[in-house]
Amino acid sequence: MAESPALVAARDLAATFAEREIVDGEAYPARNIAELHDAGVIRSPFPAALGGSGATLVDGARIVETLAAASPSTALIMSMPLGLAAAYARAGEVVPDEHRALWQKQVEAAAAEFRAGRLYAACNSEKGAGGSLKDIKTVAVQNGSTYRLSGEKILASSGRYADYFFSTAKVDAGTEAEHVELFVVRTDAPGVDVKSDWDGFGMRSTESHSVHYRDAAAEHMLGWPNFIDETQSLLYWFCLFAAVPLGCAKSILETLSAPAPMSPAVRLRLVDARMQYESLAAYLAETAAMWRPGANKAVALRVLRTKTYVTQEATRLCAGLFALSGGRHYTRTGRLGRALADSFAGTALRPPLPLALDMLVAQFEATGPDG
Repeated sequence: MAESPALVAARDLAATFAEREIVDGEAYPARNIAELHDAGVIRSPFPAALGGSGATLVDGARIVETLAAASPSTALIMSMPLGLAAAYARAGEVVPDEHRALWQKQVEAAAAEFRAGRLYAACNSEKGAGGSLKDIKTVAVQNGSTYRLSGEKILASSGRYADYFFSTAKVDAGTEAEHVELFVVRTDAPGVDVKSDWDGFGMRSTESHSVHYRDAAAEHMLGWPNFIDETQSLLYWFCLFAAVPLGCAKSILETLSAPAPMSPAVRLRLVDARMQYESLAAYLAETAAMWRPGANKAVALRVLRTKTYVTQEATRLCAGLFALSGGRHYTRTGRLGRALADSFAGTALRPPLPLALDMLVAQFEATGPDG
């Protein structure tokens, strides 16, 4: 089977990204993102007619992993708009007839912005919410045809480098009809206050600052009412996020394997690590192939299990390989040290592993081991 053009482009760019990461791994990777736009990687889930190449979620996970092996921060930043492009490209498969015309206008407008190199960034997390949609405090109040958002977000990837944020907010807050939707907001809109407070343990160059919304006008609500539940688009991002620590593990493994170590015991450990990595990659690819818009509960649980397990085990693999690496790699700013820190940061919190495990246990108790 031929590889996705976007994956080929990502692989070609990865070597350059790795070189830049060595020179300055803590600066925002603006050139990397611009080159991914120019190569059509970020908009690749759109169909060819809208400037994409019809990339699937399997393609997307491999793209993110490939880039994460070279520059984890770049991969995490890019996974946000890549997932949004997929939401625009694929949600039409389940759009209700009464919303089809408006949805098509949103898709065409968004595709034009992607082609122009505009950067969409996630601005969803909140203190105390722990990744749970039901605990989101940001509210969206409708005023005519406009929604206005008020609330505080954390971990807004790209910060001021983004052109748009896509953010969760509650509609009809405090009523029985309360539910959470996604909204697109310009980062320079009145009422949007992007802080300068990011000091991450890893993923430092993502510029993931806090954002305060104060009656900030959204460009539009994404899709139609109950878009998140009806499309199951969040599952797409979960698979992309899992690919980031997987790429970090691949990076450390490749660094330690070339040249091959003299010790037979170390070589054996690296062989074992490669088998672990390949198993995780295969598990993620198999799950990614299952996703469809409006995925059923069984697929949703499979994605959650996969995201949780791959993230957990890939991060553990990074730690084990780092411990094996020897004294010359024990530096904070070295390739292995940065890959280890980046594997722990950000991706393990989307959603947080404790929340994911709690959800899995609850579902297991409710449905039994066979779902």
